[in-house]
Parts: sequence; C-alpha cells; structure tokens
Amino acid sequence: MRPEKPARGPAPSHSRRQIAAVAIDIADSEGIEAASVRAIAKRLGTGAMTLYRYLPTKEDLYTVMIDEATGFEPQEPTGDLRADLTTLARRRRQILLRHLWLAPLLATRPIMGPNFMRGMERDLAVLAGCGLGMDDTIHVLNLIHSWVSGAVQAELTERATANQSGLDRHAWRLRMEPYLKSLLETGEFPHLSRMVQTSEIGEADERFANGLAIILDGIEARFPTATGKDGSRRPVGDTGGGAPSARRAKGQPTARSSTTE
Repeated sequence: MRPEKPARGPAPSHSRRQIAAVAIDIADSEGIEAASVRAIAKRLGTGAMTLYRYLPTKEDLYTVMIDEATGFEPQEPTGDLRADLTTLARRRRQILLRHLWLAPLLATRPIMGPNFMRGMERDLAVLAGCGLGMDDTIHVLNLIHSWVSGAVQAELTERATANQSGLDRHAWRLRMEPYLKSLLETGEFPHLSRMVQTSEIGEADERFANGLAIILDGIEARFPTATGKDGSRRPVGDTGGGAPSARRAKGQPTARSSTTE
C-alpha cells in the first residue's frame, strides 16, 4: 500500500517490480543470500542506500520477490476436479523448482501480495462449481499446496545432498547396500526386507505423480461427488461408463484421469 512515488523528493528511477526481478535473477543463479541490497544496487547501477527508499527492510524485499516469483497464470475450470487439481499441483511444483529459494521462504512467510490474491481467486474459482462448501474447498487447497511444498522441499534437499556428497540416489544405495544387507540378515526387519526386495524408488517426477495420485484418491474418497463436464454430479475424476458402484460390482476400477500419470 506504500505509494511507488514518494510525496516529496525526486521521482523514483526504478519500480519495486524491477528491483524484485533483479533480486530474483540473483537468487536463482547464486542463492537467496546473494540477493543483498548491495548486489541488487550494483546490477541496477545505483547506490545501496537509494534502494532503501523503495524497500526499507529485507522483509520487504523478500515479500516482493516472493510475490513476483510466484506470478499468476489463469486457469479456467474444466468441470473435472481431478484434472484441475492436478494442474494446480503441477504448476505450483514447476514454480518452486524454477526458483529453488522460494519453497523455504514460503514455509515461513505468509504472503498476501497481488499475485497471491489473484492465484487464490483463481483456485477458488476452479473449485467453485464442484459442489464443495467453502470450508472444504479451503481444506482441499491447503492440502494440495502444503503437500506440493513439502514434496518439493524434500526433492530439493535430496538434490542438494547429492551435490554436496557427490553421490546420487543410486550411488548412495550401492554404498549403503552392505550395511543394509547385514541388518536385514538378522531377521529383525521383515517388513523392511520385503520393501527392499520388492520396491523400487522412482525418479522425482514419478514420485511426485504417484504421491499426487494418492492425495487425489483421498480427496475423491472424502468428497465422492463433484460437477462433471456436462453439469451432472459424479465422482471426482470419473470419465464416464456408469456409476462407480456399478463398475466396482463388475470388478472394474474407478476411472482415473490420465492427467495424473
């Protein structure tokens, strides 16, 4: 709510949005700690003290950086809640992976900037016709946003650890295999033994898709009806072919949207 142009003094040479864009470019390439007022001022060819007229504190700087990096992309509801939530989740992941410093900041700073508000309005509009009450709508959105943020932070932590140690997931497992095998041979860990023998941890994209599918299955189970593309009421993600109870009676699984694969 602070005016871009001060009541007194010379007209500003830069906008807060321009300053945020430079700060984001520095943070993306060098890390959030490198996005100092001094570094930003150097890029802009001005003095560090000048920038404090625009953004007096680091908190102010982070606020505009977060809102600018979050951006806003419109999304029209399709009537298929599962597909729409998938789009929301994947877009959020893409933004967080594009700006590696963003997820940790969002975890500690509730931001109510213009892009955030536009995004919330968009997300509420996407769910507006699915038959959920406002409280349940908020619960669903919070679940999607929180889970995506957590999944991305775990992915980034694994990536950072691999970079620091020089061991990717596969190399780390090979290194740990003798120790793990010695533990499993004791017979104390039957469930872990079964997991090691039968499961294979996929790459980040696959883990994200599988986790999101489980989340969406849970939403579908909790809220079994939503608005279909033709305006009818039917299960979330149902692509037709009769009522789900009838399909289950025939031994057929409930249809899933291919957008989560």
